[in-house]
Amino acid sequence: MTIISIEGASAAGKTTTSSAFAARNQGFHIPEVAAWWEAPNPVYPEWFFERQADRWAAAIEQEAKRPVVIDIDLFQPFWYNWSFDFTLFNGQTLEFVENVYRPLFRQRKLGFPDKYFLLYADEPRLRERKAGDATRLRRGFEMNLTFIEPQKAYFQALNEYCPGLVCFIASHDIASNVSQIERELSNCRSDHRYSLELFDYMVNWLRTHQAQSFRAAEEEQGR
Repeated sequence: MTIISIEGASAAGKTTTSSAFAARNQGFHIPEVAAWWEAPNPVYPEWFFERQADRWAAAIEQEAKRPVVIDIDLFQPFWYNWSFDFTLFNGQTLEFVENVYRPLFRQRKLGFPDKYFLLYADEPRLRERKAGDATRLRRGFEMNLTFIEPQKAYFQALNEYCPGLVCFIASHDIASNVSQIERELSNCRSDHRYSLELFDYMVNWLRTHQAQSFRAAEEEQGR
């Protein structure tokens, strides 16, 4: 079977698309960490990363029975922290995140999905969707708008290194999102799941690129 992961900005349609895909394909939807677990108080630094390993374990268990869709990337702590210059979560550094993830990855307690689907929409559409959805507060929405270009650059880099790993979808509506994902399923591959070369490339790319440069490029184009 297949393990895919859906990413994108807040209000891009990640969760709704994930749920709809799973429902239409008799799949298994793995929601974000906060939907499955309540963080301990106080929370220790590695707690969130350990839950990502739990999500991967659930994906591996279920994939023999049905397609699996992971809502929000298991490796999000890498690029999300990077997008904000590693100032979040008490200043967790790239080295800290890598040191937690690397042994889990080597032990195959974490792996890359067969394909990523990155949903995107322009800012006015994202704001319109946020305003029209009274079911979710979307805390941090404004802050998360600033990671759109860095996130896009990151996934483009992964796709250049591992062609076909990422599919970019203009998120107009949920039905078309699901249809596009279904058409791509036959192109999924799993030979990179535990590739240390891909893992090392990811870490090195984040180490050698600054998120601010991609935000600056977007601002320059908008002038």
